[in-house]
Amino acid sequence: MLDGLLAWTAGLGLVEVSAGALAANLGLLVVSLLGGGLLVRRYGEQRRVTPPPPPPDRREVLLAAVAVLLNSAVGVAGWLLWQAGWIRLNGGAGLPALADLLVFTLVMDGLMYGGHWLAHRRRLYRLAHELHHGYPDPRPATLFVLHPLEVLGFGGSWLAVLCVREMSAAALLAYIGVNLVFGLLGHLGVEPFPARVRRRAVFRWVALPMFHAGHHADPAVNLGFYTTVWDRLFGTIDPAYDTLRATERPVLAGGQSMA
Repeated sequence: MLDGLLAWTAGLGLVEVSAGALAANLGLLVVSLLGGGLLVRRYGEQRRVTPPPPPPDRREVLLAAVAVLLNSAVGVAGWLLWQAGWIRLNGGAGLPALADLLVFTLVMDGLMYGGHWLAHRRRLYRLAHELHHGYPDPRPATLFVLHPLEVLGFGGSWLAVLCVREMSAAALLAYIGVNLVFGLLGHLGVEPFPARVRRRAVFRWVALPMFHAGHHADPAVNLGFYTTVWDRLFGTIDPAYDTLRATERPVLAGGQSMA
């Protein structure tokens, strides 16, 4: 099935690919807004991590629109690299695809941690990342409110990793979903998981929504995205994080209590 999809995609023209990339990224935005909105309405009263955000402003809407366009351009660039043979995809599924997904996610997690750490250095922070932290009380759309340089930096990094080794197309599609889910949950402003779930050992290493919310509350900590591995290794994790995630009503630095 995936081999057939790859063969069909290879036969498309640049205009068709561009239109498809734009439609896909608009779809991701819509899914984020609708899905995130449902979660905020469901848990916002009992488990809000950050104060309710103000109504969206024009700049927020514009930046989200630009992010959609740039992400679409990255997708087209990936297609061109694939057509040129720089990116190699296969139709594999099952355990090999799962292994590809795990490796790619962990590699990207390390690269994103490093890039995020650099983005918080004073001069670079003022150049780009300060814009994202101009919205300290996140909403689902905040995931897309990034400086164009950051959008292109993230997109360029995953294209570079894809050029290194062949990967299953199924794993690549799954990674796009993983990235969306973690990004969306981290910018809800609420913690959907109850304490009995947060206490589980797996969430010592897999980042909870409150992990990235803690970074918005205190930009000096919790620089990772999918895992807490790099923050633990380099000492940038919130020292209170493990206590907070196991507490019925944790209070994030600069935030408010959650049920």
